[in-house]
Amino acid sequence: MQTKNTTKVPRRRFFKWGVGVISGAMGLGYLGLAGSYLWPPPENTEPLEKVGSVKDFPQGIPTMVSYQGVGVKEGVYVTNLGNGNWLALDFHCTHLNCPVAWSQSSKKYFCPCHGGIYDINGNVLGGPPPHPLPRRVIQQQGDNVMVGGRLT
Repeated sequence: MQTKNTTKVPRRRFFKWGVGVISGAMGLGYLGLAGSYLWPPPENTEPLEKVGSVKDFPQGIPTMVSYQGVGVKEGVYVTNLGNGNWLALDFHCTHLNCPVAWSQSSKKYFCPCHGGIYDINGNVLGGPPPHPLPRRVIQQQGDNVMVGGRLT
């Protein structure tokens, strides 16, 4: 009678190989993140998307809209500054990315997380935010208001 010659892999070797494979996969993931940080995509490469018509945005009042960015929904405050001038600000605070809220009574953006305050143009007025709110590409095409990628 013949017996099968099966070699068992010792537990210790199996564990070493498993840890090695998992560590290698995690390392490759971190390399990918580092690459996207060091070599970001060019600005303004995101296509413009319609977020409403001109009549949807009263002059001087920021209006929160969302649109489908590159793979994710994006939140933007759109402001009709009058005379065909528009402003689109990302709604994430530059301190820790908390969502900011517009207060019509005080005419300021407030971050509820750590007390960041911004003016209507997104400039920092107080609190810990290190930079103004990021601006988005915005265009008026006929009666449509179009928003796209980040400017700053």
